[in-house]
Amino acid sequence: MESSLIRVLPACLTQPLPRGWDASDAEYVFETMPGVDHINAVILALPTTEPDILLLDADWPDGDVFAVAAQALEARPTMAVVLLSDENAPDRLRRAMLAGAEEYLIRPIEAPALRESLIGIAKHRTLRVVDRDEIEGGEVGQVYGGLVVGVMSGKGGLGKTTLAVNMASVCSMAPNKSAGILGLESGDGAVMLSLQPKLGLLDLAGSMEERREGAGFALDWFRQFCVTHQKTGVYYSQWTGSGTQVPEYGVPEDFMPALLETCRRAHSVTFVDLPLLTPDEATAMFPLLDVILIVSSSSDLLALRSTKTFLDLIPEEIAPRVRVIINRSSPNDMISRDDFAAALDFKIAAVLPDAPQVAAQAINLGSPFVLTQGQSELALTVKQLAQVLFRLPVAAESKEKPRKRFMLF
Repeated sequence: MESSLIRVLPACLTQPLPRGWDASDAEYVFETMPGVDHINAVILALPTTEPDILLLDADWPDGDVFAVAAQALEARPTMAVVLLSDENAPDRLRRAMLAGAEEYLIRPIEAPALRESLIGIAKHRTLRVVDRDEIEGGEVGQVYGGLVVGVMSGKGGLGKTTLAVNMASVCSMAPNKSAGILGLESGDGAVMLSLQPKLGLLDLAGSMEERREGAGFALDWFRQFCVTHQKTGVYYSQWTGSGTQVPEYGVPEDFMPALLETCRRAHSVTFVDLPLLTPDEATAMFPLLDVILIVSSSSDLLALRSTKTFLDLIPEEIAPRVRVIINRSSPNDMISRDDFAAALDFKIAAVLPDAPQVAAQAINLGSPFVLTQGQSELALTVKQLAQVLFRLPVAAESKEKPRKRFMLF
């Protein structure tokens, strides 16, 4: 039986929502995304969560919620914004209207009233359709395939492999999530995870016709070419292993699309650690990726120039998938974040602090720094970035500790 899907993104809530507000019925299925707990992260979360309704708390004390509501509608015009508040002052109602909010609901509000209000808004929009029989355990999110995330840069030495390994570790350790890494550049990811793969993706390419399944491979066959990091559960595979044999007839043309389609079925998120690409290689790769993380540096003019050149290769229709991340940022950098964004003519998604000791120690220990130094500023920043980008639930323990404030958008 088919039902209309209403995807809701709660953001900046100052009070819990009433129990049962998102109850599904035969006609409408609610999918509630993990809440965004910082106002500066709301816009960043929209491309990956793709909500039909943004449920935003107007009483959030830190920032201009009405301005964020207007920015959110500009970023995703097909979405509706619903504001919640304890106050019904005329000035706030006017600001909500000017921001483009569909509703301004006054608390306390009962679950049936909130639910009916959201359904009333959703009825006038084009909604996704889901087959209720395919929804396992009542979680609509399981109907959809995993994300394939390309991690790349315009030059080497900017820390993209380190970022891929640590973000995959955060995703893999989240409840009901799994993560994989495809190391297409080198074996650096294996070193960071203390793994020694015997087989590689090149071996899979040589035997790909043996275990095809749909547009990809059988999952049990695919996992024979992966090794698992015991502490995080990350599935890791790289282009070649210690016992790799070069395929007699080379790599089939459809190998990469088949590989990435298999990854979507195998994991919640798969990070593809890509080498430096030629313009032709980049043009072929971009459409295969769901999210593209471009790692750069504000301490390196060459990094800025190479990032700009790389961004110029991205087609307009692919640009919404791109997130630019400034790595190893320091107040002493020669280029400010605003100047960096202006030079690229592209918004900066996040800024990661410079912490060479943290990264170096993690490499020496053969384990991601989100494990070895989980409370460091760098680790907390990467954890929050992963939570926002990939819809991860916030661990209960992290709610009691200060979180890194992103410099997002």
